[in-house]
Amino acid sequence: MDTIIVDGKDVPLLKAKTLTTIKNKESGVVYKDEQEWKTLGIAPEQIQRDVKVTLPRLDLLAKSK
Repeated sequence: MDTIIVDGKDVPLLKAKTLTTIKNKESGVVYKDEQEWKTLGIAPEQIQRDVKVTLPRLDLLAKSK
């Protein structure tokens, strides 16, 4: 597992998965990517981005030193 040093301590790096949904706020139409809505000439103010971040489970009962 990869780690980084934060305040002099080794902290594990977690691999996160993200899923971004791009849709029109007014009509509810879901677009497959940024290019699709830009090509259609949709105003950026009408676009809503929902981002779901999934992390691995954390061991919350780990013993501290």
